[in-house]
Amino acid sequence: MGGIGMAEATRKDYGALVGWTSTNTGGRVALHLQSVTKPPPHTSDDVQTQIYLLDRNQAMQLANFLFEVGETSTPERRDRSWIKRMFG
Repeated sequence: MGGIGMAEATRKDYGALVGWTSTNTGGRVALHLQSVTKPPPHTSDDVQTQIYLLDRNQAMQLANFLFEVGETSTPERRDRSWIKRMFG
């Protein structure tokens, strides 16, 4: 069987997270993580970007994990007012 399993992977990258964005791509989420490997001040050349594709289940598991380690809970969802429902 081709491919490298997680246990077999030897390459490790380390850095401090300095930014992130995400985009929905159909049934998946593209998570863009930006990191640096040296102390500030940073230049744009110091910032490395990696993009990870997650399915919705993986995205929810990651979100729940981050809420848990951050010792917080998911934000309460408020009902949208009639005006917001009608006009977005």
